[in-house]
Amino acid sequence: MNRTSISCLFVVALLTACQSVVESNRAKVAVIEGSIAHPQPGKMVYLKRQGVEKAVLIDSVKPDNNGKFRMEVKIETPGFYSLNLYNTQFGDLVITQPATIQVQADGQTNGTFKVIGSPDTDYLMRFYSLEQSFRQKADSLQQIAINGQLTQEQLIEAYHSISSHATSRAKQMIEESPVSIVSIVAAGALDADKELPFLQQIHQKLQEVYPTSEYVVDFGNRLEQISRTAIGKPAPEIALNSPDGKEIKLSSLRGKYVLIDFWASWCSPCRRENPNMVRMYNRFKGKDFEIFGVSLDKDKEQWLKAIKDDGLTWTHVSDLKFWQSSVVPLYRIQGIPMTVLLDKDGVIIDKNLRGQALEDRLAELLK
Repeated sequence: MNRTSISCLFVVALLTACQSVVESNRAKVAVIEGSIAHPQPGKMVYLKRQGVEKAVLIDSVKPDNNGKFRMEVKIETPGFYSLNLYNTQFGDLVITQPATIQVQADGQTNGTFKVIGSPDTDYLMRFYSLEQSFRQKADSLQQIAINGQLTQEQLIEAYHSISSHATSRAKQMIEESPVSIVSIVAAGALDADKELPFLQQIHQKLQEVYPTSEYVVDFGNRLEQISRTAIGKPAPEIALNSPDGKEIKLSSLRGKYVLIDFWASWCSPCRRENPNMVRMYNRFKGKDFEIFGVSLDKDKEQWLKAIKDDGLTWTHVSDLKFWQSSVVPLYRIQGIPMTVLLDKDGVIIDKNLRGQALEDRLAELLK
């Protein structure tokens, strides 16, 4: 091969390489084409990326007088975004790969907001719809209960039924799209304690595809925290003061089955559950069983009054710090009442049992 041929090949290779770089750069851009049905001339549209810690402004444009606008988004990792139309209408979208995404919106509060060309956004909207349906059914149940048409036990049973349906549907969505970052959002509908192995598998798949994604890293950190109080793990130590100011440790009750009951005097569901707790305690207290009541109260007098009024004769502790209590992050408390059942060695064997389900479990253990 002569020198001229080699030079030509070098030039061709260089041009090919340059073109590949250009195409690679282009491949990292998604285009948003928007159309607003009710334009507000002179007003702006803003695009923000929703991070784990905060939202960051990515771009802003002034639509034309017909409400048309165009944005380009450089994609480094998949992300959740929100569009602010005129500070009047807001909508979510998910951008994961190069694409032309069309947004059709009313531009009015609670108006229509439609995204075309983003399957991950479609997934997010389906999950939001599932969430909304669940909340509507839960609110309806609550109203029926307030009207006296359901007993407490019937309310709990009905709530568990609709919750189970929503959870099953959310899990199905995740199984259908295991490497979508939207699955991290949908995972919030699952009982992490019961679904931990499944969620860890999803995290592993996401990590293989998006190892540097802040959402995936945060998801992994949260699963790690969940695993510390998972069923089968030793219960983290709790050392708080009793009503008389004496420190009592959870570990001091080793050798008995222990039900940690997270509650508070101001918590209506907790107070309604207390008669059942008293009845069960009286039934099982002579059979190596103890309740360790941990209150999220902030007023000591109200805490003591509730203990006396409800006849709660078991062990009680609190740091009287309300939701800032040290036990809240330690046990990932998101709502009360919440229960954690330990075996005689202090290992977690069940969670969130109440009513008949709790009594049946205790009867099984304390024969």
